[in-house]
Order: sequence, then structure tokens, then C-alpha cells
Amino acid sequence: MNDRLPPWRAPLDRGRAAFNRGEFFAAHEHWEEAWHQLEGTERMLLQGLIQIAAGLHHLQEGRPQPASSLLAKGLRKLPGAVPAALADLPIDALAGDVARLLVRLKAPAAGMPDPRIVRL
Repeated sequence: MNDRLPPWRAPLDRGRAAFNRGEFFAAHEHWEEAWHQLEGTERMLLQGLIQIAAGLHHLQEGRPQPASSLLAKGLRKLPGAVPAALADLPIDALAGDVARLLVRLKAPAAGMPDPRIVRL
């Protein structure tokens, strides 16, 4: 039995840690490193995470329009069934957080939401 992790796992985990600290640009960079090593459904899911991280970075920088666009694109790339290799990621919870954030972004009276409410 091979207990070694695949080479894309370390940048994926570094990206997740950065994401949960609210360091969305760094998360995007780590996940791009992993994205280059993946194929199929895993690659598509990671592309969604990259777009969500980029959208949250735009939101942090006070740019709600590009944030909304990237968050919506990323959300559409999250699969209904998470591939086994990425089963430890709470994708359903993330999708719910992003969907709620998008609703808040469309309600300008609510003010700019804090992007750190989204966790992975």
C-alpha cells in the first residue's frame, strides 16, 4: 500500500489553510500549482475554488462587480458529487456560503459583506 500523498496535495492543503485565514490571493496561487497537476472532475472543482478565491480577493479589495462574477463562475464549477480524492473538502458547505454571499452582494443596502465568512 502506498501511503504517499499525490504531489498536488501539498499545494491544495496550503491553499486551504491560506483560504481559511482570509488570504485569498495566496490560496489562489497555491491552488493554481495543484490545478496544473490534476485532470477531469478534480481539475474542474479546483478551478472553481480558484475562481472563488479570486472573487473573494476582489471583494476584500472593494471590487464587488468582479467579485460577484468570479464567485458565480466558481460556484457553477463545484460538482454535485465531490471526487473521492477531494472528499475531505466541505464543498457543499462552501457552496452554501458562496451562494449566501452572492445574495448579500446583490442587496447593496446590506453593505459590503466580509469575505472571511466563507470557509473551507
